[in-house]
Amino acid sequence: MKRKGTTNFLLLLINVQIKRIKTVNKKFSVYLPDECWELVFKNLLIDDQHYNSLSLVSKQFLSITNRLRSSLTIKPNLTTEQALNLIERFPKLTSLNFSDRLDLDYILLQLSTFPFRLKSLKLDNTPTIPATGLLAFSITSTLQSLTCSHTNFIHSTHMYLIGDCFPDMQRIDLSHCKNIYLDSLHVLLKGCRENITHLNLTDCSILTEDIMMNFQVPKLKVLNLSDSSVDDKTLYVITKSCTGILKLSLKHCRHVSDKGVKCVLRNCKKLREINFKHCPKVVHVNVASMLLRRPSLRKIKLPSGVAWEVPLVSTKSKLRNESKVQSSDPDRQRCLVCCSFC
Repeated sequence: MKRKGTTNFLLLLINVQIKRIKTVNKKFSVYLPDECWELVFKNLLIDDQHYNSLSLVSKQFLSITNRLRSSLTIKPNLTTEQALNLIERFPKLTSLNFSDRLDLDYILLQLSTFPFRLKSLKLDNTPTIPATGLLAFSITSTLQSLTCSHTNFIHSTHMYLIGDCFPDMQRIDLSHCKNIYLDSLHVLLKGCRENITHLNLTDCSILTEDIMMNFQVPKLKVLNLSDSSVDDKTLYVITKSCTGILKLSLKHCRHVSDKGVKCVLRNCKKLREINFKHCPKVVHVNVASMLLRRPSLRKIKLPSGVAWEVPLVSTKSKLRNESKVQSSDPDRQRCLVCCSFC
């Protein structure tokens, strides 16, 4: 909140100074060069939303902010031509978001000729994967993050295309994609499994033990299985091969029980966060024993109504005091980790 107020004040101050310079120096040009203004804007630590306000000050600021903008969301009401003209204004984009569009094949084909190199692409609420456009786009792409949430239909050939064309992919989001072919996930990961660190499979119904037998993603750090069909056996298969998971979400997983949670704690030796809120079969949970079993835990979200037994350290002073106790008493060390409970 403080940062936002400071930023708004600085933006207002810049606007006032520009108006003063224009008024006092009618016969002289005292404008700073673009390079100086770019440094000023970068040091303000403002985000892309504030560039809209700055761009209204002058044509010079408009040109500068166009070069500084890194992300852009294309609204569905724009025509194909309007969308491409808008994208072309920003030569240094690294992230593009599309939603509810039927012309993505053509747009992605055109993006392959643009000067910028996208790192993140979001395709939300589309009928299917724009395979033709992605194939052309991948020729010059350096894509590291792909979101295909709420896609109505995903075929195995689509997943093969993504895995084969973007081997350096680090983040994949397939949340709320209900009509996925059973072998699609395996086909996808076959091409890019070596680099994937974040995987979102929220509300995915294909997560069965048989399908996940070849689920080997050695660098996986964050896995979201919320509201999915995952059960204890599937969870065992996943965590047995992906032991480096740091953050795992099992929220609304109706088939996961206490046995599955214990399996996660046993296999994921670096686990820092776990969320199993609204898991009706997780009923016998003792937080102290969880911390004893997996001392790396820093954040635990419990099912509603389940008690926890561990002191919650809420201030830095208390944490420092407890750290002294931990150093002298190793038996208590594991039970005094600062956790967050929701």
